[in-house]
Amino acid sequence: MDTTNGMDRAAIEDLVQRLPFTRQLPIEDIGAFIQSVNLRQFPAGAIIFREGDPGDRLSILVMGEVEIVKSLGTEDERRLSFLKTGDIFGETSLLFPDRLRYASARTLTPVVLLEMLHSDFEVLMIRQPHLGYHVMREMIIRWGAAEQSIIRELSEKNMQLTHAYEELRRAQGQLIEQERIEHELALAQRIQQSILPKESPSPPGWNITTYWQPAHAVGGDFYDFIAFPSGKIGLLVGDATGKGISAALVMATTCSILRAIGSSLNEEQGLSPGGILSRANDLLCLQMPPGTFVTCLLALLEPDTGELQFANAGHCLPCHLNASGTIELRATGMPLGLIPGMFYEEKQTVFTPGDTLLLFSDALIEAHNPLGEILGTPRVLQILSSQTGETEIIPHMLAALYDFTGSSWEQEDDLTLVTLQRML
Repeated sequence: MDTTNGMDRAAIEDLVQRLPFTRQLPIEDIGAFIQSVNLRQFPAGAIIFREGDPGDRLSILVMGEVEIVKSLGTEDERRLSFLKTGDIFGETSLLFPDRLRYASARTLTPVVLLEMLHSDFEVLMIRQPHLGYHVMREMIIRWGAAEQSIIRELSEKNMQLTHAYEELRRAQGQLIEQERIEHELALAQRIQQSILPKESPSPPGWNITTYWQPAHAVGGDFYDFIAFPSGKIGLLVGDATGKGISAALVMATTCSILRAIGSSLNEEQGLSPGGILSRANDLLCLQMPPGTFVTCLLALLEPDTGELQFANAGHCLPCHLNASGTIELRATGMPLGLIPGMFYEEKQTVFTPGDTLLLFSDALIEAHNPLGEILGTPRVLQILSSQTGETEIIPHMLAALYDFTGSSWEQEDDLTLVTLQRML
């Protein structure tokens, strides 16, 4: 840690212990946290970062006041938020270091910051995951509180907009605030989309396709792929409880944990889908907000042999189409984040040329028609069986879904589809 500003370690430890962000840390973890952050000072009127700069660090305001400003230095300049001691900003940089700053940060008084770089956070997640997940949990709690605050503010402002003409000027100010909220929701949507893989793996002889459509601006559905040094490919589909920003944050946390665990394992360390889910479950049990959990299915594919090993944490059963027909692949296990120490049953099957696997979220089988009937698993199996070798599976499935629900159907839940085909 940089202490060139004259503060000794004891003073820094005392400072860190009094921060709301770190108040819950055990005393033995304070030192490790200090080793992961840097102390920086800025005079009043200094620019900490500018809109459009790469975001690569989390900042904790230890002393002073900071304003977050849009369109800095132009006639459209406006303040988005005011920060004081104990507040954090730039936290999404820990998960998405390639994201550009959406606004500028300017000091209003002399300021002292604790900063954690994305690279330091990755090291912390590997070396001391419980401490890294404490940081992640605090981010989730603060983002959730911010979401509730935004909802309360928006409700109050909607009531104010019903007042008479003499309050029009005040209502105009509220419209500006609403624009900010809509901007933040759009930003949250772009961030969530950036978490998902930009492209699917393409091992020789295989075809992998995906479809992801949240019911609202952001949601809790996710899918991911993990490439292992041995050549195996991990296919992952999951669904976090809840809706909106809170579900999206749980989704982001789960993806990060599963990626970190998957990238740290190899064949010698017992690489298996059940083992990965078990380790992720234990970590999520420590970090998950009460009443929250994640269903998840993880499959490991050996492209050369067609062997598929899978484990299921309470997620929808995948459908396997082969020469004999279409069946569900069953494996048992509790959702992630509910009970620590869970065992996840592992099953295995072999894909031959022409076989197809469909992974999906519950929005598919729970979609209903105007009569109130749900699509259900039997219909999904039947639709998949009607697919021919020349038919693209996802468009075929979506066409059948919309034909069943009718034009008046409104999507109520996030919908995710992932298909795996072994080519003839």
